[in-house]
Amino acid sequence: MKFQVVFCTLALCGLAVVSQAQVTFQQIPGLAFFDNQGYLNGVSWVDVDNDNDLDVCVTGSGGSFPNFTNISAIYLNNGNESFTNTGLLASAQKNPFRHGWADYDNDDDLDLYIGATWNNNGINEFWRNDGVLGFSLTTGTGATPNIAQPYEGTVSWADYNNDGWADLFIPRWNDLKNKLYRNNGNGTFSEITAGTIVNDLAWTSGGYWGDFDNDRDQDLYVVNYQIGSATPGNNNLFRNNGDGTFTKITTAGQVVTLQQNGRSANWVDVNNDGYLDLFVCNQFGQDLLHINNGDATFSTQPIGATNHTSWSSNWGDYDNDGDQDLITIGFWNTDSRFWQNDGQGNLTDITATHPNIFPLETNGSNANGIVWVDYNRDGWLDLHITQPDVSPDRFWENEKTSCRSWLEVKCLGIQSNHAAIGATVRAKALVGGQPVWQMRQVSAQTASVGSNPMLLHFGFDDAVVIDSLVVEWPSGQTCYFTQFPVNQIVDIREDCTVLVTQDAPELPGITEEIILCQPADTSKQLPSGVSNDGVWEASCGACVDQTGLFMAVGLTAGDYWVRHLLGSGICGASLDSFLVRVVAQPVITASPDTVVGQGEMLVLTASGANTYLWTPADGLTCSSCPSPSLKADSAVVFTVSGFDANGCPAVPDQVSVMITQEPMFDMPNAFTPNGDGVNDTFGPAYKGNIFSRFQLRIINRWGQEVFVSDFPSEPWKGMIGDKSLPSDVYVYRFTYELVNGETGALTGEVTLIR
Repeated sequence: MKFQVVFCTLALCGLAVVSQAQVTFQQIPGLAFFDNQGYLNGVSWVDVDNDNDLDVCVTGSGGSFPNFTNISAIYLNNGNESFTNTGLLASAQKNPFRHGWADYDNDDDLDLYIGATWNNNGINEFWRNDGVLGFSLTTGTGATPNIAQPYEGTVSWADYNNDGWADLFIPRWNDLKNKLYRNNGNGTFSEITAGTIVNDLAWTSGGYWGDFDNDRDQDLYVVNYQIGSATPGNNNLFRNNGDGTFTKITTAGQVVTLQQNGRSANWVDVNNDGYLDLFVCNQFGQDLLHINNGDATFSTQPIGATNHTSWSSNWGDYDNDGDQDLITIGFWNTDSRFWQNDGQGNLTDITATHPNIFPLETNGSNANGIVWVDYNRDGWLDLHITQPDVSPDRFWENEKTSCRSWLEVKCLGIQSNHAAIGATVRAKALVGGQPVWQMRQVSAQTASVGSNPMLLHFGFDDAVVIDSLVVEWPSGQTCYFTQFPVNQIVDIREDCTVLVTQDAPELPGITEEIILCQPADTSKQLPSGVSNDGVWEASCGACVDQTGLFMAVGLTAGDYWVRHLLGSGICGASLDSFLVRVVAQPVITASPDTVVGQGEMLVLTASGANTYLWTPADGLTCSSCPSPSLKADSAVVFTVSGFDANGCPAVPDQVSVMITQEPMFDMPNAFTPNGDGVNDTFGPAYKGNIFSRFQLRIINRWGQEVFVSDFPSEPWKGMIGDKSLPSDVYVYRFTYELVNGETGALTGEVTLIR
């Protein structure tokens, strides 16, 4: 894979000043999916048609109780920052609520489940993606019931039993039992009725799947608004036992003991320690951040005001600094809040620094759903906030800071469910000069009302390369990558193949391309162009020292970039940039090693290089071609050297040609003169010039002499004159004298076969 990264010029970046600049947002008006009249209960960004851009789905209703009208729709991304209502959802729901996406049938497109609100005994709907810009409404029982579902929460997809098929958890309101449906893998579902996970009675606001104990199965956090008629409820954490059953965890701390009117939750690794933490929004109370201690317990930190209502929340690294930041949506006349993460899980309220995002019209009871999404694929998260009633929706484009790096990853399951729900991606890079691990998990529900794309977004601040990228699949498969490029969008399959769907920008400013041939070249001193006051960096890490010495030992063949900076990190001003191409030294293979008779002609061959040189050149028809001919007069050892197309010297090879010491020949007993070039003539078989006197006579069965030759170069062709003789047994008489003085006479029989 080619390593590429964007370098900023000194004039554009301003070094560290730009790196620390505040990221701002610009409001984008008039997008097609905005609604100014209805009440949007659900919003998600998802690639409906698999064209590598993100589409928008909204579910909600217009009008007023009890005469609601359905305004649910899917808006396709046209690829030019515009969207078109597809008309794909012909929903009959009077008051559709939240929704969720999963590839329930593993046909590599995402299907849609829409939950109905408890008002008017709404009916849930399950829409199967037909893969040709069409959706079919499924019917039946199980997870596709045409029955009333009193409902107030999330649509929560996850493969809880790791059988490769996405299952469905439906939380319910009105002190009713929640529902869990197991995907049978054949288009049907079976309802699970055993266990406290589906037998607790509560007013459940939502269910949130996440692998909090890092054992590669999905655990479930259930947020309860109340238990019984009025009492605030405690939330529940169900640990997956790995066998299709769950254990309710009651000793995890306040995460499961505090009684509050819970509204929603998010799983997030807020402090980059590799464990999922929990953020919980509460009504008439205080929001809570529960830090995962890594031992099945949590430490609880209050966030924000004590008498506050947060309806929903969502996390994203909006400033690409290597940690995830938070927005909470206020309700019941309380404000929405924007929280900046310092990378250690400490949150600072920065709402006041973004007055254009949180004017009065988007605060209090006018805000509803929130999604972080890179809608224009520029590597920076934009912000979508929906509002109910007659308030207009809002979308803000991230104005970005050009000198921060990022990566976006879409996971594609093979053995695991194909949407890869539950897959965990971990990335390590040097952020601010320090190694920082980050973790994201593919989830089908990242917020109460809005769901982020399943495309995982990472920010890396000033990192120039991702040192390690690890994908942990629910199946148990793990993919490892090192020196992974930043600033690109990729698909990673469960077989560990990588497809780049949006390339990193080309590396500008290459002042020199250098080729190193291994193992011949072990190092190369790179010229800096100036004194060594700056910093040397390379995509291969420690392969370059601070004097500019590039060390190729231990590197695999490939392309590596190196740059000399005034300053450090991706925002440093590049004084010199180099593309170092490490090439495996070619190896020449030559043949044949052979023993021949003196004067015999043979062809030598060599491969593995682009140019060749044979030494010694005496007797060869060509000393610089891959296949010279030789008349063997004496024993010789040839050495073949050469170069490849990059100018790398090849590892040479040798060919030994030996001359037979004693003249030898053999008389065959049959031949087939049929013109196929094989065994067409009869005479002694020999190598070299071994005869000083030679006579071969052929006699047929009647004693008639049919052939005489006095020269070894004139064997019998099965003819008498110009007439072909028939198949038969003939007598030969052969007299000779060899070059060593030996004489002899042979009489025998040869069979002519036609």
